Amino acid sequence: MRVLLTGMPVYSHLVPMLVPVAKALQAAGHEVAVATGQPPAAELARQGLDHRPLPRMLVGQEFRADPELAKAIGLSADGVPLPELNEMPPGAGFGRLFAGVGAARNAVDLLAVAEEFGPDLIVREGTELAGFLVAEQLGVRCVTLDSSPLAPVRHPGLLPALNQTRATLGMKALPHINELARDAWIGWLPSQWWAENLSSHQHFRAPAATGTLDPEIAALRSDRPLVLVTLGSNAAHMFTDSPLPPIVEALGQLDCTAVVALDRRWDGPSPGNVHLVPFVQQQLLLPACDLFITHAGYNGVREALAAGVPMVAMPLFAEAPANAQRLTELGLGVTVPADATPAGILLACEEVLGDPAFRYAAHGFQRRILGLPGMDELVSALVREAQR
Repeated sequence: MRVLLTGMPVYSHLVPMLVPVAKALQAAGHEVAVATGQPPAAELARQGLDHRPLPRMLVGQEFRADPELAKAIGLSADGVPLPELNEMPPGAGFGRLFAGVGAARNAVDLLAVAEEFGPDLIVREGTELAGFLVAEQLGVRCVTLDSSPLAPVRHPGLLPALNQTRATLGMKALPHINELARDAWIGWLPSQWWAENLSSHQHFRAPAATGTLDPEIAALRSDRPLVLVTLGSNAAHMFTDSPLPPIVEALGQLDCTAVVALDRRWDGPSPGNVHLVPFVQQQLLLPACDLFITHAGYNGVREALAAGVPMVAMPLFAEAPANAQRLTELGLGVTVPADATPAGILLACEEVLGDPAFRYAAHGFQRRILGLPGMDELVSALVREAQR
C-alpha cells in the first residue's frame, strides 16, 4: 500500500502523531511519503521518512516572504494571529486560517505531489485541509488524524471558507461540515475526551516513549513531589514576555522538585529546588511526575493522561482553553488564568498535590487509554480504509 501523509509544517502538528503513524506504516512494509512545508525537513530525515516538500506551505516567520498571504489568512508577517482573527464568529477564524486561500494553494501543490506518488490512501492531520481536497480529486479515501480534538476542526463556521476554496479549485460546495468525517477519524484518547461522538471515530493507543532520560534529571531528589513544567513549542513565538517567571516563583515556594523547560533565554528567578533546562524529554519523564503544569496544548495533555499525571492548566492560545475546561470537568486537574499570580499558581499546585482525587481520576483515565488497541491495530485499520 502507498500512503501519502500530510500536515502543517509545525512540530506539534507533525511529530507527536503523524510521524509515529508514518513510521508504523513503514515498519509494516508499506510505502510512505510525508508532504509538508520545508521547516520539518531535518526532523523527517532523522526519522527516516521520505519528505515531499510543499514550498508554498508556510509557517511562522516564513510569512515575511509572502505578507499578502499572511494578511489574507489573518496573520502578521511574523505569523502571529491578528486581532481580527479572534474577533470572528466561532469557527470562522479557524476556517480563514486553515481552510481559506492557504489551503487552496496547498491543495494545488499537494495534487502535483500526489499525482506523482500515486497514493492508495491519504492521511492528514486535522488542521491540514489540502489532504481532504486532494483525496477527493484523486478518488481515494482520506483518513484524518485528530491531533487537536477540541479545536474547531469540524465547526460549521469553517464551511464558508472551505467552500470558497473548493470553488477556487473547481469543486462542488459541501452541503454540511459533516462531510469532513465521511472517512475515518483516528484519535489517541478514549471517547470520553470528545464532546461529540462521531460514528467515523476510531480510538487507538499512542506508542510509548523510548530513549534514556537525561542523567542529571534522573538523579534529582526523590524525597518530595516531582513537578514538570512545559509550555509547548510555540509560546516563545506567540508571546513577547515569557509566561514562566510567575510559575518558577510559585514553585520556589512549593515543597517539591521541579523541572522547567525554558521557552527562551532566561534571566528570571532560579530557586534552588527548580531545575531549569532548555529542553526536556517530556513524554519520557511524565510517568515519574506527580504534577504537570501545562499550557494545555493537546499533545502535552494527552501525554500526561497516558502517564496518569494530574495537571495544573494555564491555557495560553488556540484550543488550550477548551482542553483546560475538559480536563477540569473530568476531575483531572485545575485551571488557572494565563495571567495568574505566583500565589494563585502555588494555591492550584497545592490543591492538586494535596487532594488524592485528582491522582485517582488521572490513573482511571490512564487505564482507559491502556485499554485502547495499539499501533499494529491502527495500521490494520488504515489498510481496511484503503480497501473500502
